[in-house]
Amino acid sequence: MRLSDQKWRVVIVDDHPLMRDGLRATLLDVFPHASVEEAANSAEALAKISAHRPDLVLLDVNLPGENGFDLARRIRAAHKKIKMMMVASEVDPWSVQAALAAGASGFVAKANTAACLRQALQAVLAGEIFLCADSQAALQQTGPGGGTAAAPPGPAILSAREREVLKHLAQGENTKTIGALLQISPKTVETHRQHIMRKLGLPSIAELTRYAIRHGLTQA
Repeated sequence: MRLSDQKWRVVIVDDHPLMRDGLRATLLDVFPHASVEEAANSAEALAKISAHRPDLVLLDVNLPGENGFDLARRIRAAHKKIKMMMVASEVDPWSVQAALAAGASGFVAKANTAACLRQALQAVLAGEIFLCADSQAALQQTGPGGGTAAAPPGPAILSAREREVLKHLAQGENTKTIGALLQISPKTVETHRQHIMRKLGLPSIAELTRYAIRHGLTQA
């Protein structure tokens, strides 16, 4: 039986309804007999996956609360046979590597064409690894041992709380004020700041501020 004739079960995980609609439309164009479920966050995704046992999960990198990489690892730990493909707003070496390390078989940027998404869907469900051209180029930027001197990783590497702390740091608020706003202790704020700096590889508040502005986190 051809891939396109099979009744694939798919779960689309993205917090933007329009993005889910677009992914669903492209998916059904390639696999018209597919059964598609949708989820807007990790809790909904895990419930849908447990109930429907999909063949494929299309997973956004940037989700509210738990990021897509952490969710992918949880899916892989619980469901070894499910195939996963990650969809991201930005492409950078760290994100592509993290997606593959988390168990994804494909990585597609939202800026890629529908034709690229169709290729990715067909390849992943056929049991292959698929990266669009920009993702392949990003991997080529990595140095010896998988390290990279390219731009810091995207915000998805940060937890929801860390993104909140980074937002307030970038707005010039001090540790005590941030603690009061988020109802946590100043010591906890400082711990989050240290974790953020380590994850992003940025050594100063000034660089954290530039990073937050560049990624639109100050308006989040």
